[in-house]
Amino acid sequence: MICLPMVGWCAALPGAPLAVFPINEESIAHLRKQHPLASVEVDDPVYKRKQRYQGFWLRDVLKDLDSGGHAKTDVYVRFRCKDGYLPIMPLARAVQAKGLIAIRDANAAQGADWQPAPGSGTFSTPAPSYLVWVSPPGGPDEYPWPYQMDAIELVSSSEALAGLDPGGSKPGQALFVTHCLKCHAVNGVGGTFGPELNSPCGVTEYWNPRLLRQFIMNAGSVRAGTRMPNFDSLPAKDIQLIIEYLHFMAGHKKPGAVCP
Repeated sequence: MICLPMVGWCAALPGAPLAVFPINEESIAHLRKQHPLASVEVDDPVYKRKQRYQGFWLRDVLKDLDSGGHAKTDVYVRFRCKDGYLPIMPLARAVQAKGLIAIRDANAAQGADWQPAPGSGTFSTPAPSYLVWVSPPGGPDEYPWPYQMDAIELVSSSEALAGLDPGGSKPGQALFVTHCLKCHAVNGVGGTFGPELNSPCGVTEYWNPRLLRQFIMNAGSVRAGTRMPNFDSLPAKDIQLIIEYLHFMAGHKKPGAVCP
């Protein structure tokens, strides 16, 4: 793969993203030369208060990336984070909304760019960047707020969802992509913040169905200290569709994956 970090481009080799914009000191310096620094105030769901940030508009960065001739409707944006969190969203949705790639917290102490992330003491901050939304028309599942974001990728729909829907569309697949894929992988596709859910054993092969439903809805009621967020606002029928999708995928593992 040939990468030019200053312009955020990668050659579109088989299996590679269409384009990658790494976020580091060099690329941020390049952004400062290409785009004006914007300032925004947002209701921050991570810090749970109003926050002021400085950074660059997501839409400007995305317009600078080459989608390899793919139609906008056939491209996803992936936001890659240091901890394995990997949310994705359609490119068209990302361009239409008002997202800011924050590189500085305006409320930070003098001489610092960031405040510590909530619950992290003094050791963890959102650096090198944090994606915040000024006026998205949807919630955090449609418009994720990833921090410690170190790359933005463009990827074709077929590559972003490769192996997630074999043999035709399943009702729970879209729900899984929206709510679960950012943290969990199926057959190696998805985030690594949480455990892989289908290889070598599918989660429905070793979880009690009743407890699996409860865990998705309110993970803390089943496992103390879990990092899994609650999904108690999801309708019960949607949780059931996700479980049915995972049960289906247990019969469609990647080659060589065998549950003992």
